[in-house]
Amino acid sequence: MKVCHITTAHPALDARIFYNECQSLSANGYDVALIAPGERDFEKSGVKVLTIKRSKRGLISRIVMPCRALRLALREKAAIYHFHDPDFIFAALFMKLLRKKVIYDVHEHYVEVIPARKGRKSGGLFSAILRFALETVPSKAFDMLVFPTQSLSEEYEKAKNKTVIMNLFRLDSLEEHESESSASKKYDVIHLGTVSQMRMKFMLDVVSELSSLRKDFSWVFVGLSTETIDWVNSNNAGKSFQRHLILMEKVEHMKALELVRSSSVGFNYHPFEKRFQVAIPMKIFEYMAYGLAVVSTALPELSLLLTDQKDSILVKSQNAEDYAAAINDLLDNPDRMGRISVEARQTIYERLNWEKSEEPKLLHSYSKILGGS
Repeated sequence: MKVCHITTAHPALDARIFYNECQSLSANGYDVALIAPGERDFEKSGVKVLTIKRSKRGLISRIVMPCRALRLALREKAAIYHFHDPDFIFAALFMKLLRKKVIYDVHEHYVEVIPARKGRKSGGLFSAILRFALETVPSKAFDMLVFPTQSLSEEYEKAKNKTVIMNLFRLDSLEEHESESSASKKYDVIHLGTVSQMRMKFMLDVVSELSSLRKDFSWVFVGLSTETIDWVNSNNAGKSFQRHLILMEKVEHMKALELVRSSSVGFNYHPFEKRFQVAIPMKIFEYMAYGLAVVSTALPELSLLLTDQKDSILVKSQNAEDYAAAINDLLDNPDRMGRISVEARQTIYERLNWEKSEEPKLLHSYSKILGGS
């Protein structure tokens, strides 16, 4: 049975799209094609990756990329089309006119995310239009909507068929490292992922506060845009805490996990805004799987899954000093950090991993759409 995943914004080897969903489907007998931005076609883990050339950002890209992806997708003649970006909604509606089975994987709370990225407050006519186009229409049009958290799914009250499939860690991602000797800890703290200037400014405040508590530590940021790196360097030149920073652009998923493995503390920060209240950052589970002690904002969904002071440190404030103090306490107490590390890995192995918890939901959803039980 052929299925086709489509993304116009994410990289082909995205953790959720490729390593979790596409790999699982391929391993369970599906013929899987993935359409994603890139320069060349390739095959990996039984998944055929068909690439579409990136367009320049902006309105033209939001029109051209979905059209290119739609053309490639229809050639696949798949039984199910599974797309991952709101830019593709109108192309997916065309698929429905052709009587195709279509799944929409809703990664974020876009009605809140899009205004924030444009520097606008949510609410008013703009948000009403977004809600209609990005929530009401997809809820009624597509065969299934997939969400990474329960609270995000509840925002789509009118969805006729929906399921929650969390972004958990694949245990088999550890296999290629398990045979290696214990990794040396090159970095004291790591943060994975792209960040806005606002969040980066707060995290630099945490670094600055930590530098007032201890002289020697290293903090690596992985996945920053070149613009963010330039902004950090130009706005913090000469500041003493900058000597602790290692700033890296985005790297391939498995390389990012190697960097995680070489770190001691995994960090995550989100402001208490609605768009983040319905999210769970996948990086948290990646940190835990590799035995890092996690210091994170106590996001509501995360607090339901983890136990503060046992398998993680969940900070309930928005003060940089509190995050710095939590990190410093771990670095000053290797035994405590080790206990949290052991509990973190146990949580991942026993409860919060993709294979045991989420893969069955994905397979059941596909079977349901195809007419199975």
